[in-house]
This record gives sequence, C-alpha cells and structure tokens, in this order.
Amino acid sequence: MSRSENRNQVHYALSLDEACRPVGTRPVHVYWRMLERGPSEVEELLGVEQPVYGLEDSQTVEATAEGWRVRVSLKAFPSRPIDITTARVDGKCQVQAWTKLGNSVSRLEHVFVKTSWPFTVDFVRLDGVGPDGQPVHELIRQ
Repeated sequence: MSRSENRNQVHYALSLDEACRPVGTRPVHVYWRMLERGPSEVEELLGVEQPVYGLEDSQTVEATAEGWRVRVSLKAFPSRPIDITTARVDGKCQVQAWTKLGNSVSRLEHVFVKTSWPFTVDFVRLDGVGPDGQPVHELIRQ
C-alpha cells in the first residue's frame, strides 16, 4: 500500500511454513517499509495509524482444495474482506490477495491512499485484475 505523502509503504506480510501453510492463528502482520530512509528500513505502525492501515483482530485461516486461505479486513474497511490465498506452484509458494472490486471479486494488486494532514484519508484507489484478466480500478471516497 502506498500513499501520497511520501515513498514509505505499508506492507502486509503473511507468515508461511515450508509447505506454504499459514503459521499461527494470526499469520498476517502489518509494518512500514521506510523507503525514505533506505530499502531495508522497517517500523511498526503507530497507534494513531492503526485505524487507517491496521487489521481487524479476526483472521480466519482455512484449508482449500488448492492450498490455504486467510481472510483479513482492514480497520478502515471492515465490510470489505480480503482473502489471501496460498498454493504451492512449481515448488514455490504463490500468494495472491482477492477482494471485491466493482461488481466482481478480483486479484488485488495495489492500494493507494491519498491522505491529508494530519490523519485524514481523502480517497483510496484499489487496483487489480478482474476475472477476465483485464485491469480493474475502484475509487473509494469516505
């Protein structure tokens, strides 16, 4: 997730074991990539940032025919869950995020947040790939 304020990004990491299974009951964690300071600099979210970028406490982990699915929701959009799927493909873990974009469930590729000082969200743009393989975009204004 990127934002308008600077190059820093919010990342959502999924902990997996060697078999591509999610580790634990809350395998997704969120952190900052502080790209303004360097490519390997990371930080935890501040408390005041949790309502915008943080995750709801509940994370549902379940096995699927293809692998595993973890359902999470952003605190800012609890009614729009994100399903993170994992599968072993050609000996590697393949991880994809899925959510509703427009009228269909699409693969989520990127989220951009336009912010204003101090902690106001002007809009959120979701970018993904639809079921037909075409790019899809959705603009959400609060």
